[in-house]
Formats: sequence, C-alpha cells, structure tokens
Amino acid sequence: MSLGRRTGTGLFAVLTAFAATLTLVTPAEAAVHDCRVSGDRAVCAYVTGIDAGSWLQMRTGPGYVYADVPYGRLDDGDEVGLDCWTTGDGAADNPNYRYWMRIDTGVRSGFVNDWYLDTGNPAVWQQRIPTC
Repeated sequence: MSLGRRTGTGLFAVLTAFAATLTLVTPAEAAVHDCRVSGDRAVCAYVTGIDAGSWLQMRTGPGYVYADVPYGRLDDGDEVGLDCWTTGDGAADNPNYRYWMRIDTGVRSGFVNDWYLDTGNPAVWQQRIPTC
C-alpha cells in the first residue's frame, strides 16, 4: 500500500468520525440551556436570525394580532427565559411553523414565535418546557 493511500484512508476515517459526532448532538438541539432570570433558575435560549437594525417584537399573546409588549424589543443574541409554549400564528419567515414561547427577560414577559429562538427541535425542547 502506498503512503498516499494510507493518508487518504486516515483522513477519511477522521472525517467520518467527525461527521458521526455532528449527528449525535447538533448545536440547535443543545441550545436550550439552564440559566438564571432575575436570580431564578430557568430554561433559556438565544434570539437568532434577526437582521442588523431590526428586532424581534414581544407580543401579549401567541400571534401577530396581539398587542406589542411595551419596550419588548429583542435583538439577535439576547438571552431569554422560556416559561412555556403554545401554538398560534405561523412565523413571518415560515408560515407553517406555529410554535410560540412565552418568554421572560427578567424585566418583562411576552410571546415570540419559536422560529426566532435557537431552541432546536421541538421534540427535544418539549421535554423540558411545559405547555401554557
């Protein structure tokens, strides 16, 4: 066997092992994490997918027809506590995704569509977060 072939085979084994590791736990599934909100233990996630200069608006209920929560603007990367989940309107960027989270920032609470949180797969977070 030539040296070139061994190197290629070794590289293939390393890449295969790396790919297998990625399929075990994805970052999105691991995103729901423990934190503290106003000193209390909570399950949390980060706001994601919000363009620079824009924000995610908290609502008083699980849909866009509900009133805005005053001063309830969230920026990309903000950490929020997850109180509970329910269904409502589809996300603006994905009308078929209808999960909404009641969140707590430590100062105010309200609802946001889960599409804009890095909670990961609903089958994973529904085990940790109760329904509203």
